[in-house]
Amino acid sequence: MNKKQTEGTMPNKILILGGLGYIGSILYEIMKKEEWEVDIVDNHLYKDLHPLNPFIEADTRNKDQIEKIIKNYDIIVNLAAIVGDPACLIDTNLSIDINCIGTRNIAEICKKLKKFVVHISTCSIYGSEPNVIVKEEDEGFPIDFYGQTKYTQERLIREICDDNHCILRLGTAYGLSPRMRYDLVVNTFAARAARFNKITVFGGEQERPFVHIRDISRAIIHVIKNNLRGIYNVKGENISLLKLGEIIREITNCEIEINRNIVDKRSYMVDSSKIINTGFEFKYTVKDAVKEIIKSPTVLDFHKGIYSNLKLAERVNISRTIGKKDLRLIEGGIAVDDRGNLNFANDFNFYGVKRFYQVQNFSINTIRAFHGHLNEAKYVYVAKGSAIVAAVKLDNIESPSKHLKINRFILSDKNPQVLFIPPKYANGFRALDSDTRIIFFSTSSLEESKGDDYRYPIDYWGDEVWKVENR
Repeated sequence: MNKKQTEGTMPNKILILGGLGYIGSILYEIMKKEEWEVDIVDNHLYKDLHPLNPFIEADTRNKDQIEKIIKNYDIIVNLAAIVGDPACLIDTNLSIDINCIGTRNIAEICKKLKKFVVHISTCSIYGSEPNVIVKEEDEGFPIDFYGQTKYTQERLIREICDDNHCILRLGTAYGLSPRMRYDLVVNTFAARAARFNKITVFGGEQERPFVHIRDISRAIIHVIKNNLRGIYNVKGENISLLKLGEIIREITNCEIEINRNIVDKRSYMVDSSKIINTGFEFKYTVKDAVKEIIKSPTVLDFHKGIYSNLKLAERVNISRTIGKKDLRLIEGGIAVDDRGNLNFANDFNFYGVKRFYQVQNFSINTIRAFHGHLNEAKYVYVAKGSAIVAAVKLDNIESPSKHLKINRFILSDKNPQVLFIPPKYANGFRALDSDTRIIFFSTSSLEESKGDDYRYPIDYWGDEVWKVENR
């Protein structure tokens, strides 16, 4: 910060790194009410989400790219991370790259440009400290992979950024956000109570620190306005999971099932007196959030993948893996014995498959084409009859060239094969037999596919592909 800012003039340019996430989305809205210019930078890793707020697409792993952006702002709020242990474990190399390498880049850039950093960490770095109320000076010992990456982030910020930083260790967040998450315990309990009138508590004795997402945003603004340095715990309430369940029941009158199998062994309580002593006041409670969540229009769809970091991370990993594969035929065969026929494709596995559907046209003159997908891949299998299946690799999903190569395949139950069609392809088919039945195995859920469906006319690349050659 410059001298003018430390004398009381508010900074007017704030950059939120990772601002499309659960916290960043609400933080942006609240910060816009201040007399500051606020922008978001995000790599938009989770393409299935459609951001409501404007943002600059950039990646903290690209140091040169991110430095050109950071230099234009006064204060950097760093939220950029893959969040949650289950999501991090889907691809640990990617998690290390984003959470650790990306943070090192941010720290080095901010030191070079003399930018003040508000770094968002987690109380998960304390690990499991049952019957102890931990303070900022207590040594952390994270017991999960996510906590270890956040511990590394803190060390990088502290060692590189000298005293020009503030680290906020958050309790488990909860509350409504424009980028809602229902994989957080308060939110999922509230949603399950609303949907099923029943929740299951695993263990129950584990103590956790909880903090409302709006109090998180207020704490970040409090740090900026008061020019705070150092490390601060941000916790509204220490509550056992069993007590949390009782709060949910009090509001919703739901049933509570206790399962003594403890899935998550973390248990700790946090002291937030340090930030309170700077004049900060926590205003929101678990009860406030539950009352809002059960009335939310999204609560009945809480199971959808877009509300879970784990499912979004799985989607990214599947897309990256599937996207590296080429268009190909997976050979099968037919085994015959005195009992009958057995059609097989032993080299086909269901990796990434989320659904299947079978299509049977009323007429062999019907052509279903062309459907293109940016992220979705398909496996095509003719269970009965035969069909022409066409696939075109797209150069531009919105407006592809009309001179692209058409890959034409004849699939038949007489010669079992599975056709793999990768993302960024358009595909279509025409049945050759009146009772042809085709099974499609898709790597996208129906929900995901709806936002990833591009249509082109059947003759977009000519009509020769659909013609049957007489010999």
